[in-house]
Amino acid sequence: MNRKVLYGYQIEDGKLTLQPQEAAVVRRVFGLYLEGKLQREISDTLNADGILYSPERPVWTKFRIGFILRNQRYIGVDGYPVLIDAEIFQSVQSKLQKKWGDHTRRDRPVSALREKLRCPCGGCLKRWFSSVHRPDALYLRCAQCGEEVIVPDADLLAEVERQATEYTPPLAEGSYTPSEDVVRLTNAINRGLEKPEHPEDVAALILQGISARYACFETPAASPDTQRLIKEKAYDQAIKYITITADNAVTVTFK
Repeated sequence: MNRKVLYGYQIEDGKLTLQPQEAAVVRRVFGLYLEGKLQREISDTLNADGILYSPERPVWTKFRIGFILRNQRYIGVDGYPVLIDAEIFQSVQSKLQKKWGDHTRRDRPVSALREKLRCPCGGCLKRWFSSVHRPDALYLRCAQCGEEVIVPDADLLAEVERQATEYTPPLAEGSYTPSEDVVRLTNAINRGLEKPEHPEDVAALILQGISARYACFETPAASPDTQRLIKEKAYDQAIKYITITADNAVTVTFK
């Protein structure tokens, strides 16, 4: 189950209004980030304080914090009541931009994922452009139901990496042995995520890590051509599609 209304709001008498307790949490999130707290530290704080994200998904994650910090609806966009002052919102965006740096459209590693992105309804997520467009985030709209999603490149790639790390192909269970490349790339990725001074390098490492990990699985039934494709294009071979909800919950479906 997904939240029906953006965190911080409720529907009252058929209209969007502020939900007082949640609105206070949103303001706290922005305040903590401007004080210098990392997104993971903020999520840990909210969890420690017993604050639920929602009854269905009670746990806060750094991805949900990032979604709140980047969501322009909090400044009154798309008919939402103003919850965050525009100057505060812009200060946060400037800080986020400084942290992750500038990305050019042609060298964004996340571009390889675009054709695989899906809405929970099953529709394809297509790009759209906002008046407050960030170069390091994907602005997506479902071609079927119209749901809109804004997901930072780094958050999407990191979540794909996490799920790929935990995944074992059903036909290859017990046959996985990490190679030296996998160990080296995993260590490099972890170091890069801790101090993302060059996010484009981290994103590239994540893609290399997934490819290297997938190539370690034994596939005795595969033809030589298939084995060659797995080595050359392992990332495309491994992932069937990626589902993203409006609150940035990412689910990777592997082939």
